[in-house]
Amino acid sequence: MKRIVLALILFIAVISAWSNPIVPNLISRFWFEQENVLEIELSAFVGTFQTAEIIYLDAEDSLTIQVNPNAVTVQQINVPQSVNTPASGFFTIRIPQLYEETVHWGTGLENDLSPLNGTQCAVQILYSNLDGDNVYGWAKDVSPAVCGPNYCSARFTYRVECTDLSGLPVAGVSVYNSQSAGGIFINPAITNSAGIATGELYPMKTQIWVNNPITNEIAFNTQFFAELGALIPFSVQLPVSVEENIVSIPAGKLHLYPSVLNPHWNESIRISYDTKLTGKAELVLYDLKVRHLAEKVYDQNEIKWQLPKLSSGIYFVRLTNQGKALGTAKLIILK
Repeated sequence: MKRIVLALILFIAVISAWSNPIVPNLISRFWFEQENVLEIELSAFVGTFQTAEIIYLDAEDSLTIQVNPNAVTVQQINVPQSVNTPASGFFTIRIPQLYEETVHWGTGLENDLSPLNGTQCAVQILYSNLDGDNVYGWAKDVSPAVCGPNYCSARFTYRVECTDLSGLPVAGVSVYNSQSAGGIFINPAITNSAGIATGELYPMKTQIWVNNPITNEIAFNTQFFAELGALIPFSVQLPVSVEENIVSIPAGKLHLYPSVLNPHWNESIRISYDTKLTGKAELVLYDLKVRHLAEKVYDQNEIKWQLPKLSSGIYFVRLTNQGKALGTAKLIILK
């Protein structure tokens, strides 16, 4: 949790002028040594404030700690008397009157991450959330020796098995997750002929959901803390019948040209799919916030699509056949 006070409004206004500003972090990593000594690695961003002191706060203590005001890399501090434990706690790092950041850990999903076990280290990593914004999130790694600033070596594996109302596998279903860069359309996992989709993600607070392939409404949605090296299975029964679940999913690729478009010169794109389809196919245009902007029937090998008026930004064109997603292509509008 980050809070920006009045003194930083001008600074944030400057970085907000960028197309996708990154909210900075003060805490890079933390872990516990023997006798519950809390070790904290401050991020390189702390040095940009050129402050000689920071304040550490937890449920019982408020400490003023000396730091290098000219640091251009990470700095490490320790708090031997911290009330926190690997199982639960929170602390705040504050640069007086300028900026502060707080991290909570424990068993409940209201926390930023789950309890630390043994030598585990908490590390902030940069990823793109569902709004397409670059943000920092808390993950866990085996130890501070194998991770670093914005680097986590550990992963967990999820496995989603989708069946229809008769218990038969449903192929071609998109399985989305909250760690997908730039939103849910970049790289969803697709169930195979056995109705199974798998993937590897950072061990952190994660959301996974599945849409009904016929209605595109959310049919399964869960949020959880993932542990290092875990295999987490999910079984999803979709409300589709045997008749609806007989669409074969061709192994094709969606092509879009041009993928970068200046509407002052051209307001149309050409779209093709390199596998022949049967039945009704549809193209849908979305933005990064998953808003449905336009649609068009796809009924031949290549079509020309006159797009609606769009602002500069990133968009996605998705091809579906009888309710099942076949492919997605990214479109960038530059004015």
